[in-house]
Amino acid sequence: MVIRINKSGYQVFRDRSGVTRSVHKRVVEKKMGGKVRAGYEIHHRDGDRTNNIPSNLTAVRKSIHRMLHR
Repeated sequence: MVIRINKSGYQVFRDRSGVTRSVHKRVVEKKMGGKVRAGYEIHHRDGDRTNNIPSNLTAVRKSIHRMLHR
């Protein structure tokens, strides 16, 4: 698997079907055991978009995520 940095600074990869996916979202999905619910986004606790270790990532409501980045 080839991981690259997209123009927003996030790590992405192509899945088996050729769809580009975010590493941070996939890590959280594995951690939670399912898909991230609609209306939620992934927050990097330390602010580093390339630090995708599970303990640094959390799924939060979009409205909360916006407040965290004000």
